[in-house]
Amino acid sequence: MKSYHIFYFPFKWQNQKTSESVLAEQTDLTAIPINPHAEWLRNPEPLNNAEKEQLYNEKNFFYKFVHPVLYDQGKDDSIIYHYKRKEPQQREVSYIISTKDKTYRLKVEAINLNLYATGVGILIFYLANDLANQQEPEDILKINQYGRRIFPPFYADIEERWETAEYIQIDGLNGAPSLYKEDFSSYAIHYKTWEPACFIKNLIRDLSEDITIIPVIDDRMFVNCWYANDTLANFFKNDHENLEHFFKDKKETNDFWYKYIYVDTDSASCQNDEMKKRLLTNQTNKRWQKEGTLYGISRYSFVCLTNEGWFPENNIAVHMRTMYSRMIELILLQRASRLRFSDEVTRQMIAFPKRKELKQPLLDQVGSLHKEYIRFLNQIHFSEVTAQDQGIELYNLLYETLSIENHIKELDEEIAELDQYINLIDDKIRNKNAEILNYIAAFFLPISIICGLLSADQANGYLSLLQIGGIGLFFSFIMLAILQLIKNK
Repeated sequence: MKSYHIFYFPFKWQNQKTSESVLAEQTDLTAIPINPHAEWLRNPEPLNNAEKEQLYNEKNFFYKFVHPVLYDQGKDDSIIYHYKRKEPQQREVSYIISTKDKTYRLKVEAINLNLYATGVGILIFYLANDLANQQEPEDILKINQYGRRIFPPFYADIEERWETAEYIQIDGLNGAPSLYKEDFSSYAIHYKTWEPACFIKNLIRDLSEDITIIPVIDDRMFVNCWYANDTLANFFKNDHENLEHFFKDKKETNDFWYKYIYVDTDSASCQNDEMKKRLLTNQTNKRWQKEGTLYGISRYSFVCLTNEGWFPENNIAVHMRTMYSRMIELILLQRASRLRFSDEVTRQMIAFPKRKELKQPLLDQVGSLHKEYIRFLNQIHFSEVTAQDQGIELYNLLYETLSIENHIKELDEEIAELDQYINLIDDKIRNKNAEILNYIAAFFLPISIICGLLSADQANGYLSLLQIGGIGLFFSFIMLAILQLIKNK
């Protein structure tokens, strides 16, 4: 095996039965109706000693306080519900990517589905490339580019297929084959937008038909790729000058490193040498350069290029699909959760103008949002997850590249604006109530005075029927005026 590919589909999920409830109920994992006959198994135990060893190494790599968000505790109140598809453990399952020029077949080692208690999830495909005829650099680039695309990025590509595969199929799953094959032709017929490929929807629908999903990134899945190639590794492994040449080379390596990081195929998506050099310098971890290993990170990829041999395949490749894969999941979870919270803030802001008073259900919505956000900050959002130097470097690069800190600051501001809006409405209601009380006081004060006068007049025998009628008419007009003022408020 010379390459390993992992595709991540982060999404927002919504339980149709709790969509109008407070956020805690909307994101309650126990409320999702699970199909008892689904081909998904929750939180399975490691199948063999190799998996047990990998899990042991993973848990020792991460701080213990990070474990609850990475590993399903098997309890109802777990932050994560982790599901694994059964078929890849029972038989040969393939992920087939058909392009204009070539059809690629990758072995599906696992399909995992993580649902989180923030209303988001991640569907993950673990794919091994063990066929000798699809391991050239251009093959790796095409597998990543076409294999990650879950709907056409623009309308013309439905027909032209510059960016989109002819079809993607998962072969070997139980059920009708058509459920797990997408040729993207229906997007032209139904003008579908922001709707993921049918194999994505049907895999999740197999678990529960009562949740709807919305992609978080765009038309692409996030890519994690390990690739071993001696020819490419030898270009940069000796010294810094060779690495600089590798970054800007357009002839011998055909801009491979840039296209690998930024998931391009035919040509690099940056055609300025100075900008390209800056991007690659900032997005490359060079710690193991002289050993023939580089790591690169972009907003939609985490890639590794190594030399060939036993150690890269049995250590570095394993790290990419275990520890570093968990890192990617955590970063994508943080980004997706930020968007989910932002959606809830918007929903509550829209609900306010429809109401003339702060009723308790609306206050409960806001209170639940605050509670869940505090939980997110304490249990999911971490600026550091490991004590190991390389892990810190790579996590920081992921964290910075996906702008997690900026996203959190923006969300803080959105929630603060919601609070200010609530206070504004509350002040307006208080002022209105105070005005009403003032009007009532203004009405009863002259009444009490006149009542005193009337009592005196009545005692002295001065009160006439005409006076009584005039006074009654006068106060009737005053009351009508007060009621009209209150109505206008």
